[in-house]
Amino acid sequence: MSEARIERLAEKLREQLAKDLVADGGVTSEAWKAAFAAVPRHVFVPRFYRQTPGEQPAVDRSTPDAWLRGVYSNQLLVVSPDVKSSSTVPSLMAAMLEALDPQDGQRVLEIGTGTGYNAALLSHRLGDSNVVSVDIAADLVNAAQTHLASSGYRPTLGIGDGADGWAAGAPYDGIIATCAPNRVPDAWLDQTRPGGRIVTPIATGVAVVDVDPGRTGEGRFLPVPAYFMPLRPTPKPTDLGSQIADIASATAPTRATDVDDKIWFDDDFRFVLAAALPGLRFLSKLPSGITIFTHLDGSWARVDNGTVAQAGDQQIWNAVEAAYEQWDHLGRPTREQFSIAVKPDSQHIRLEGRGFEWALPPTP
Repeated sequence: MSEARIERLAEKLREQLAKDLVADGGVTSEAWKAAFAAVPRHVFVPRFYRQTPGEQPAVDRSTPDAWLRGVYSNQLLVVSPDVKSSSTVPSLMAAMLEALDPQDGQRVLEIGTGTGYNAALLSHRLGDSNVVSVDIAADLVNAAQTHLASSGYRPTLGIGDGADGWAAGAPYDGIIATCAPNRVPDAWLDQTRPGGRIVTPIATGVAVVDVDPGRTGEGRFLPVPAYFMPLRPTPKPTDLGSQIADIASATAPTRATDVDDKIWFDDDFRFVLAAALPGLRFLSKLPSGITIFTHLDGSWARVDNGTVAQAGDQQIWNAVEAAYEQWDHLGRPTREQFSIAVKPDSQHIRLEGRGFEWALPPTP
């Protein structure tokens, strides 16, 4: 396929994506519809990897039709084989950008440059001079800068720890994050003007926090689930197979449990679980049917057909059962029923009118 045909197909698919986002309700404003219709996502995703059992086949210009249709589909795209970086589902990006709701002339800081696609959308909406984007990975920032420039966008890019924000460009009217902190970092609160807004993933949800003076704020959660990479990724075990084998064969007290391991895949419960037990991880589902969960503190649980064995500093499956019982008792609330309260010394997720809240831990 010639370059001219590639560009024509890309334009057609891009316009269709923008229309689909409007039809699905992700995009509600003409400004963001125009941005999605104009910014060439394929420039920022020259290659992506399909996630299939046992392999990760690359899709790129060598199969232009499949590549472009994948790029302009409403799906997350893994853009590095080690899952170091991805391009977020466009409908989720749209929901977050609409929630940020920046106005003409306002300045925005993006935490997590990634491919640069979101920075390009912001630049199209606000102008290059009003957009700053920072990422801890220099290789991602350098690649994003190249792709942004080739698309005609030149926002300010920085290399650094996203938890620190980017003080050189402060204050901002808004901050939007494409990675998940445990709580809203103090630096973001300091760098957002009073009356500004922070939109960030927290606990598998998206918090929309309106900032008040003195590191305080109130907010809500969007109804959409949001599974972003952590702001500071947890190092993976050097030998994951050995860890799985050790836990699968470890001797530990076993008891009956009424909570099935399938609850991990319930989006609504995952939000409550992430708030109540941050640091819990799904490690593996073995062919035998055993499911292994671990915690950042080294604790683990092994669930097998109505029984559980667990060991470590805390009994993590006890905590899962307690969170599930609490969520069920509350009527199985969904994300948008929760609020977030930010104070100088604490941050909490709350279920309004029910007296339940969970303290958010500091970002390590």
